[in-house]
Amino acid sequence: MIYKNCIHVIAMKIARMLLAVALISVVSGCANFRDLAEEVDLLEQVYVEYQVNINSEHQVESFVLVLLQQVDAETIDGYEVVIGNRKITVTADTLSKYLFTFNDVNHDLRFQVGEDFSITKLAANSDNTELTITLSETGDIPPTALIDRPLNNLVNVKISPAKIGEKAVLNEEKFDRDTAKLGMWKPVTHLLEGNSGVFFLDEFDSNKTPILFIHGMNGTARDFAPLLAKIDRQQYQVWVMNYPSGLPLELIANGLNSLIKIIDYRYNVKTLHIVAHSMSGLVAQAYLDLCRNQLGCNDIASFTSISSPFGGVSSAQSGIDYAPVVMPAWRDLAPSSDFIAKLFSTSKLHSTTPPHLLIFGYKMSGILNQESSDGVISLESQLSDKAQKRSVKIYGLNEDHVSILSNDQLIEILESFWLENEITHAER
Repeated sequence: MIYKNCIHVIAMKIARMLLAVALISVVSGCANFRDLAEEVDLLEQVYVEYQVNINSEHQVESFVLVLLQQVDAETIDGYEVVIGNRKITVTADTLSKYLFTFNDVNHDLRFQVGEDFSITKLAANSDNTELTITLSETGDIPPTALIDRPLNNLVNVKISPAKIGEKAVLNEEKFDRDTAKLGMWKPVTHLLEGNSGVFFLDEFDSNKTPILFIHGMNGTARDFAPLLAKIDRQQYQVWVMNYPSGLPLELIANGLNSLIKIIDYRYNVKTLHIVAHSMSGLVAQAYLDLCRNQLGCNDIASFTSISSPFGGVSSAQSGIDYAPVVMPAWRDLAPSSDFIAKLFSTSKLHSTTPPHLLIFGYKMSGILNQESSDGVISLESQLSDKAQKRSVKIYGLNEDHVSILSNDQLIEILESFWLENEITHAER
């Protein structure tokens, strides 16, 4: 009887303890979703998505869409390229007031007199984000400051607090786990507080090849610390991208595109390797699809993805279906999302692409996993058909989603891949 009473008392204590933990989790979860709801509202005040249709007789040309704060501005807020007459989504900052669109007849990313164009005033506070544009050689006066000037050199990111080329060390607060959590649940705050951008862990040296490392969801550059400690700093310099991982992936990819353009312009970079872990593999691939259309990938010597969910993440769909507030990144991570469907898109303008090394993990962890995975991302998603077809090499490591970055074999695989493609890149 005493034994049974003892068991009952222990069980009651455990039950109360579990209830307390559950209540703490619920309260914490509610706070997170409350923060996220406020940030999503703020995000909608900062960025606007326009669905643009272009009316033109040219079916197979490239159309360039340029965002401007003023028609006579000397710099641009960003640009997109669309091949042929199809609808394109343009993400604009609310500071952008005009959309200048032209038919880039000779594919040089410059506007020349004689090319059909249109200037559209944007109404950021309007619900009308469906734009139909008709191009003509006559009519409005084109932005004279842009005539025959390369758009790559005109991108201005003053509208964003993202840092570019700032020296940093991994023990800074911006790379803390709490800051990573901030980037998920309060992504706009993360950006405004100066935690985002491309940071240099080494002083810039034109004689050393830069490698850009990009973390995954709820991650920071510090996740790469075991790998970075093994890199030959006599040959390579390390750059890291820090970003709020709760944002839409397409928005992050557009930001990466702008940052690399500016870095290329400032530092005259000729060779750059990209290494992306987990979700950032999708971001990097979306960037490569985008910059290839814009003829801007000439400096990218290689792309390596590590444990990336190219087929999407089923739990993201659950978040969309059941969470009180939907994190923007979840919409893009869902297996059936438009973002996943568009990955690895091909360009009619430029068929070459940086060689892709796909590295996947297959060490399952935890007692609840019922499918082959690395404990977080399923093998089916890591090894999606489209990703495999676009990869030049594929390696599997017996590691889980986190431990793979500490694998001793990983640096050997990477250095061999980098060296091989630096030689090929120099010949292109």
